[in-house]
Amino acid sequence: MTLKQDPRCYTNVCINGLWYHYDHCSDKAYILRGGTSPEVTLEKEPRTEDELVEMLRHTTPPF
Repeated sequence: MTLKQDPRCYTNVCINGLWYHYDHCSDKAYILRGGTSPEVTLEKEPRTEDELVEMLRHTTPPF
């Protein structure tokens, strides 16, 4: 699915038991875990949900 190129939109995905929040039109995602929300920097702005998931699978959670 193509991600809308609108900064008001977001996508939440679960990967390996961790929920990630991604605000469209950025290269950052956040882990949703209550309290602090560790940030993940993506290699580039994803264009599709599949691309977002693939990028997140190759990141190491920052905690």
